[in-house]
Amino acid sequence: MKSQRIFLTGASSGIGAATARLLADKGHRVLLISRDLSTMESWAESMASSQVLLFEADTTDSAAMQQAAQKMSSQWGGIDVCIPNAGVGIFSPLADAKLSDWHRMVDVNVKGVLNALHACLDGLLENKGQVIQIGSVAARSVFPNSGVYCATKHAVLALSESLRIEFRDRLAVTTINPGAVNTAFIDKTTNAELRESFRSTFEQGMSSEFIAEAILLAIESKGKGIYSEITVRPDLR
Repeated sequence: MKSQRIFLTGASSGIGAATARLLADKGHRVLLISRDLSTMESWAESMASSQVLLFEADTTDSAAMQQAAQKMSSQWGGIDVCIPNAGVGIFSPLADAKLSDWHRMVDVNVKGVLNALHACLDGLLENKGQVIQIGSVAARSVFPNSGVYCATKHAVLALSESLRIEFRDRLAVTTINPGAVNTAFIDKTTNAELRESFRSTFEQGMSSEFIAEAILLAIESKGKGIYSEITVRPDLR
């Protein structure tokens, strides 16, 4: 498969960083977007400069997402794949939750995804490109103490289905639905009792690299078939 030009948010850590490394290692070109430029710079030094571009931005800033897409098009001539990976989960019983935490999850997990997609959509359609959404098992189920997070991931899945229906012949759409992944994701939860009760589940979860491999599979299978949805769960052993 020829090198793909890939727009990736949330690229400084976790699934995003693992995905960036793997895609660049496989010869794809990746625009890495994160609020944490210094962290990206610290590990991107080992990657070929021709394979990566760095862009400091928050996905909730729609103008910044437009600028990132424009930078990518100017540098590489277009966009083939958009991966709006940035996401946040803040778990709490609904009765005890802070409204600001609800808003933060909606802003990042829904509005941030919309901002990235809107910035990339024209270029993707021009190139018959691909959208890879990072959903969750929470996109198919609802769990206690995570109702608003689940709602945001249901929204991501609905958006994927809408893109697939409206652009059936012009856009490939894949949604990756991971179960627990061993990252710092749980650390955003301020409810100490819940955070610690969930911690072992996440620590025993999948590696970020495993999710990156699913993303790579979806990208490099295009042309032979399209994975519309991939659910990955921790090994039971």
